[in-house]
Amino acid sequence: MVYLPHWPIPATLGNKKINYETVFARMLPVLQKLGNPHQKLPPVIHIAGTNGKGSISALLAKIFAVAGYKASVYTSPHLLHCNERIVLNGQMISNSNLYEVLEETRLASQDHQFTFMESFTMASFLAFSQSNSDVLIVECGMGGRIDATNIIENKLATIISAISFDHQEYLGNTLTEIALQKACIARKNTPLIVAKQDDFAINFAINEVASQLQSICYFYQQDFNLNINTDGSFDFYWQDENLLPNLPQPNLLGKHQYFNFTTALACVMAISPHFYFTYQHLAQAIATVFWPARLQKLNNHWLKLLPQNSQLFFDGAHNVAGALALADWLACQNDFNNTQKFVICGFSKNKCKPDFLLALQKFNLLAVTVGKEPYPESSNIIAEIGKKHNLAITDANNLFEALNLISQQNQPCLVVICGSLHFALELL
Repeated sequence: MVYLPHWPIPATLGNKKINYETVFARMLPVLQKLGNPHQKLPPVIHIAGTNGKGSISALLAKIFAVAGYKASVYTSPHLLHCNERIVLNGQMISNSNLYEVLEETRLASQDHQFTFMESFTMASFLAFSQSNSDVLIVECGMGGRIDATNIIENKLATIISAISFDHQEYLGNTLTEIALQKACIARKNTPLIVAKQDDFAINFAINEVASQLQSICYFYQQDFNLNINTDGSFDFYWQDENLLPNLPQPNLLGKHQYFNFTTALACVMAISPHFYFTYQHLAQAIATVFWPARLQKLNNHWLKLLPQNSQLFFDGAHNVAGALALADWLACQNDFNNTQKFVICGFSKNKCKPDFLLALQKFNLLAVTVGKEPYPESSNIIAEIGKKHNLAITDANNLFEALNLISQQNQPCLVVICGSLHFALELL
């Protein structure tokens, strides 16, 4: 008898009908050869969503570490090394350990064909099953319903971060379709923490799946909330009680991080019967957590190309929601007027969307070809997309030329580089 996850297929999943039984049935024989490591994992917190998954994962891992627990994390994509995807009790997996689990998976997979994500996920299950961790935080690669990570049946909690448009060719063309895919990580009688969402995503998708599964739901605004104070601190409300007042300003920049952190805190509350956390644990984690490529301030040789006292940031924003969050942050940086704020953007092929550029139209836009991107979109195509929508955008060719153009301002500038995470290979 073939084991398959026991979660529903919603009645409406748009035109993206992929047979999930085929996806997981292909993986199961290999997992069985490996000893079914996906059934021997530490307690799993599973996270799906479009934006904020990484930030939520990072804060949860930091909270567990500060509280003295051993937390492992599975994330994607990586920035510089594949090892980044598998963090075992706070440390990236070693090269030798990574080789061992990948080789064992390869030998077990010889009669089967898999995507990179499926293969790497099965190998990660091996590593995590041997980790002796107290908790495992697992981030979906894409979607949720047929994501390789969703073969995990038993979960401690599930989280749906902010949902927006991304990967429509696989997930659907409406927020409802995309949300249905992501909501399928939920499980019966398991906490489901739902971040701030578009009403359509909640009313017509997440509620449908959660109702079918009888998940234990916690929704932003209904069950948890926040208040941002004038000094940058914030209050966390849990079921209408100001449970955690005056938490420190998030160490990750941008107003959107308050909502990500509030979602992570709601997960902490939902699983609190299983772990012990204090206010001090939570506050320390919020004030010290780090997650690269999220409005990460750079102070390296690239900054030296800019006028003195300039600031340079790298942000992973690559979809419309990310661009809107970035635009909001830029608008709030009152030390710089609009003529001194620049956004350099580059993308993978066919990933530049007009709405992304339109969200940032108040700032000086420069298009570049990402040098380390395997399938880069050329800077002239990005510039043409902008110009078709009456945007003032400069074709700067590459990152070096873009920064040199900005340096001609001869005055301090605020510069953000965004669009493709492959910029990391040049910037970090």
